[in-house]
Amino acid sequence: MFPVFSATLHAETAYSTPCGYIQTDLYAKQTNYLGLGVHPEALMQHTLKTDNVTSNGSKVTITDPDVNFNELMDENSAYILALHFGNEVVALPLNRDGWKKPSSCWKEHEIEVSDSLLAEFLKKGNSPDFYVLRKARTLNDVLGDDNKFGLKSGSAASADNASIFNSETTKQAVYYSGTQWMRRGSKEDVGGMPVFGHEPLDITRKAGEDIKAFVIGEVSPKHQKLLLAGQNSLLHTRLPLAHSLRETGLQNTLQSGDAVYVPLGDKSVMVKCTYQRDRWEDEKGQDVSDIPFHGVLSISSSSKTPAYININSSIATQQ
Repeated sequence: MFPVFSATLHAETAYSTPCGYIQTDLYAKQTNYLGLGVHPEALMQHTLKTDNVTSNGSKVTITDPDVNFNELMDENSAYILALHFGNEVVALPLNRDGWKKPSSCWKEHEIEVSDSLLAEFLKKGNSPDFYVLRKARTLNDVLGDDNKFGLKSGSAASADNASIFNSETTKQAVYYSGTQWMRRGSKEDVGGMPVFGHEPLDITRKAGEDIKAFVIGEVSPKHQKLLLAGQNSLLHTRLPLAHSLRETGLQNTLQSGDAVYVPLGDKSVMVKCTYQRDRWEDEKGQDVSDIPFHGVLSISSSSKTPAYININSSIATQQ
C-alpha cells in the first residue's frame, strides 16, 4: 500500500499522530543535546469527503467549505498540510518562502498544492480521510532569536553552525552573528525561515563536541512509540509523571550490550545504565532499576537498522 511515499511516510507520522506530540528543550549545558520539538498543535483538523479533493495535472486542490483559510493562515508564514490515508500520512509544505516573499497558495475555502506523485496517487482512486493543518516552526522558534542555547556567535567561518531542513529534502547551514541568524553568502536575517524536517538537527561546533538534536516519537496516553535510529539516539518520553527504567520496559526491547543514559534522580548529567542479571545497573554496578527520572533518555544501540521501540509506563494514565 502506498509504495510511492513509503520513504517519507515513516518519518512524517511522528508529528501527525492525533493524540499528542513531543516538544521539549534539552539544554546543551546539561546534556550535550538540544531538544527540537515537532510542529505545533494543529490549527485545524477536519474530515474530507471524496469530492473535497481534486487534481488537475500535478495540482491538487483541497476544499473545505466549513473553514476560512484566509482568516486562519498568514501569508508571511509557512505551514504543514498533512493528508491522512488510513494509517499513512503525506505531509506537504505550504508557502515555504512566505517569510521573505509573502504569498499564499490558498483561497477562502481552498488550499492548492503542486505535487505530481500525490496527484497520480489520487487519480488511482485513493482519497484522504482527513487533513491536519499546522504552522511550521521557524529558526527563531527552534533556536531562539536571542540564541537561547548559547551557540558560539561570530562569522560564517568562526561561529557554530546549525543545519536545518528548510525544505522537504534540503539542509541549510545557519549561524548566529551576534544579533540574528544568518546563512553563508547572505546578509539577510533568516530567523523567520521555516524548519520543516524533524530529522536530527546537527550543530557543528568550533570547540568541543558536536551537538545533535532529535525529535522523535508518537505520544499516546499510556506509552510512546519511539524511533530508534541506530546508534546514539536521543529519545524524549514526556510521560506525565516520573518513571523508572524498570517501568519503561526497555529491557524487553533492546539488544544485549545496548546502553541507556538517563538523568537519574536530581542529577543533570546522563548516567550510563545497562540491563544485566535481571536489573538495571549503573557503571558502579549499583541497582538503579527503580530510581525515578523525567523526560530524557539516550540510547546507544548496537543496531544500525531504524526500528520502533515502545516506552511504557504503568503510571502514565493522565495527559
